[in-house]
This record gives sequence, C-alpha cells and structure tokens, in this order.
Amino acid sequence: MPLNLPTVTREDISFGPARLFLGAVGSTPSVDVGAITEDGITVEFASEQRDIMQGNPKLIELTFIQSQSVMVKVTSIEWNFDSLTFALGAGNTTVTGSDETFTFGGEPCVTEVALHVQHQMCQSSNTMNVYVWRAVGEGNTSLPFTHDEHQFEYNFKALRADTDWAGVSLATNAQLIKVERLL
Repeated sequence: MPLNLPTVTREDISFGPARLFLGAVGSTPSVDVGAITEDGITVEFASEQRDIMQGNPKLIELTFIQSQSVMVKVTSIEWNFDSLTFALGAGNTTVTGSDETFTFGGEPCVTEVALHVQHQMCQSSNTMNVYVWRAVGEGNTSLPFTHDEHQFEYNFKALRADTDWAGVSLATNAQLIKVERLL
C-alpha cells in the first residue's frame, strides 16, 4: 500500500474544457463562443490586501482587502466577429449577403456583456457553472495568421452588479461572480 495516500473523493476530480456563453447584461447568456483551445477557460480571482502593522519591530496586526477582481480568460480557435467585438469592448459587425464584416476604431463607450462558463464533470456528472453578471472585454487581442490553427485570446473582467440576470438583488459579498455546482 502506498504511503501518504490522501483521502480522495473521486467524484470531485474534474478535467477537460468548459463552454463559454456570452450575452447581453441583464439576461442569461446564450451565445456559445464555439471551439476553444485545449487550455480551455481560466477564471482568475484576485484580492489586493493591506496590512496594518503595529509595534517595534512592526508586526502584522490586521489585514484588510482593498480591492477584488475576477478575470475570465479564453482562447478561441473560431473566427467569430461578434466574440471579437465583445472581447475588445467595441467594434461593429455586419452581414451583407454572404459577406461578414468587422470594423473598429473611434467608439469611446465599452460594451458590457454577461458571461456563463459551464463545465460538465466526468466522474459525477455534476455541472459546474460560473456566472459573471456584468463584464467588459479587457480590450486587447490579436488576429494571428500562423502555421497552426489561429488562436484568439479573449479576456473579460467582471464589473460590480447590483442584481443577477433574474433581477434578484445580490448581497454585498456576491456582486462579481457566482460559482455553482449542480449535483
């Protein structure tokens, strides 16, 4: 028998990509961004802390959180002008006949979106859902013309929201993101 074997709940182990849905703020996102790379989707949480020092020598007496942020990062491998527009936070897409066009430049207002990350767990068949009530594209991406499949990095930062997509008020400690596991 192996040494130092941890207690393992096999139903809690997960692997594989998730799906990202985009939509208008205030409603449940329903537009799937499509194919993504093997790296999948990353949800990053950050808390900037401030330490209160006391004494001589100074020792940490108290710590406060001064800022919190959430970033959703995805790398798509589909040419989707709407996703590009959302990731940049501006731009315009049009379809005329069989031509699709993306234009960019000169728009000062940032487009807000709602994000829903969904992942089906293999072992337990549970569904992991990540809800970002309001977000904006980070504003940076590139259009690569490379030897391998073309990859488009989209980064979205969460904005504070007062309500969820059903209009229900959010608690003061739940205004950026909700992560839910459906059993």
